[in-house]
Amino acid sequence: MDVFEGWPADATVFLAEIAADNNREFWTAQRHRHAAAVQAPMLALAAELAPEFGPVRVLRPAVNRRFRPDAPPYRTDTGGVATTSGGSALAVVLSASALSVTAGHWSFDAGQLRRYRAAVDGPVGEELTALLAGLDGLVPDPGRPLTGTPRGFGAEHPRIALLRRRGLQLTCSRPAGEWLATRQPLEWVRATWRSAAPVLAWLDAHVGPAEPVQRPRPATETPVVPLPA
Repeated sequence: MDVFEGWPADATVFLAEIAADNNREFWTAQRHRHAAAVQAPMLALAAELAPEFGPVRVLRPAVNRRFRPDAPPYRTDTGGVATTSGGSALAVVLSASALSVTAGHWSFDAGQLRRYRAAVDGPVGEELTALLAGLDGLVPDPGRPLTGTPRGFGAEHPRIALLRRRGLQLTCSRPAGEWLATRQPLEWVRATWRSAAPVLAWLDAHVGPAEPVQRPRPATETPVVPLPA
């Protein structure tokens, strides 16, 4: 499928069913439905978004349980993620109940958080306040803010709410419905990602990308070498 024509009704039906029956037996018997109704339209959507937003990585249906052994084995949604040149993420996710988009950083690493707070504290912090106030449709995800005040800042700071943030991600959702079976999702995602562009440009300029995560390698047993007699 090269052109996005929407998700058929069976897409959200399948996602609801895999959420209720998340096991290998159900997946093996029904994976053809996922391929046709869920994955193929997602790949087509990603392909149409790529010329403007860059490559969109489509999420795999199986969950990587290497670092999350207690997670369900199969995703109960589908989606794709693009990345700006400055490291901000643009995501689209379809679940059984809604189509959602996000833009920004759910959680800053230590370096990003330091740069973010320095920027918010300075003159460009006023720019961010104005950009967030001018958003149409998108809203900042509440995230996991600090309950107190960051070290070095007082509660009376004019942008203390922004300084308490540990990430800055914009989000917007629309309920699932017949509109998903048209090209409307493509136009909506495209328009919403575009509206997030000024905030992402601010994040790219003043926060930048996260440091690469070094995943631990599995420990290997040291072979025992017999000593010479």
